[in-house]
Amino acid sequence: MMIERIRREHGYMVRLLAILAEKVERLKQEQPVNYSLIKEVVDYLSEHSENSHHPKEDILYHYYQENYGEKDEMENLEFEHKLLGCKTRSFQNTVEMILQDAVVPHQIFIEQLQEFIKAQREHLEFEERRILPMICERFTVQDWQQVELLFSHDDDDPVFGDTIAERYAQLAQRVRETDNEIT
Repeated sequence: MMIERIRREHGYMVRLLAILAEKVERLKQEQPVNYSLIKEVVDYLSEHSENSHHPKEDILYHYYQENYGEKDEMENLEFEHKLLGCKTRSFQNTVEMILQDAVVPHQIFIEQLQEFIKAQREHLEFEERRILPMICERFTVQDWQQVELLFSHDDDDPVFGDTIAERYAQLAQRVRETDNEIT
């Protein structure tokens, strides 16, 4: 069911944000971090969200608006998706600059990384605590069947799914590790 896929993807995102939070702590201790891994996390959060995750959510939100009429929270959420996309692209540019050997002050990067994590977490919490419960409370079995029909394409996750995208190989490996390997 779509709601289960959305919540599962939220769980994936939380796991990736934990990897980034670990990088913040390492940076604060002036320990080395793997910037290409940070880039993979940010790229995944950007591209998977824009191409797969947010379109699923948007189907739910639009269906809810059309059938239940409450728009304020949903309209705010669409705006938040756009704002989050802009913030993510901005942070992607910073990471890319570092990978191209541009000098980004250490403290500035830490602050930007923390702000990126905070924005992502706040967005996920808003959806999990306000939006999804509102939808689940109102949707009937028929509503869920209708939204499933509206999103009919396969969306195998490029990091957590059965087929790992080559560009996310390092991230997929890191996600699957059970020890606290320093990367």
